Amino acid sequence: MRDAVRELVRLSGWVIPQGIPEVPWDDSLGLVGIRFPADYREFIETFGSGEVRGDLGVLDPLPRPGGVTANGGMAAMVRRTAEDIGPQFRAMREESSDLCPYRIYPEAGGLLAWAGNYNGDFCFWLTEAEDPDRWPVVVWRRGRFPDAWSRYDMGMAEFLLLVIAGEDGELGDLAFQNSSAPVWVPELHAP
Repeated sequence: MRDAVRELVRLSGWVIPQGIPEVPWDDSLGLVGIRFPADYREFIETFGSGEVRGDLGVLDPLPRPGGVTANGGMAAMVRRTAEDIGPQFRAMREESSDLCPYRIYPEAGGLLAWAGNYNGDFCFWLTEAEDPDRWPVVVWRRGRFPDAWSRYDMGMAEFLLLVIAGEDGELGDLAFQNSSAPVWVPELHAP
């Protein structure tokens, strides 16, 4: 287990449950055109889906009640960026590169969302590197113009540790740092 994921387990007191659905990670390149970062895959295999402090929801390709398959989940996760939130960010970019200085996936090297909170903030991977384990995290904090964007040269698990630690004042409201909510609030899955 990677150090950052191991530390997230320790901080959360998480007991790895049985029955987290398996995700066909090896099929992701053919299914959605990308490989997911190793720390993200390990995080999902360890925690399943849910929220950090009951606020920052980690997007995942796990099955949902109602029959969504893991393969559909990967496609749905990628579509979330490409079709759901992508048009708004593309429109911002067309208006001014200051509003959105990044391309949006599926554009080459574009941002791909992996988490969001109830305030409308998003965490992305910047998919510029060929190796997904080298994708930095880019955060967009809604309503924080002109400083809405921040880049963190680290993986998502290490970034979540930074959020939980509360040492970066820019991330203070990303996941209710002063909340009494557990570090990890799991979401239930379909059997």
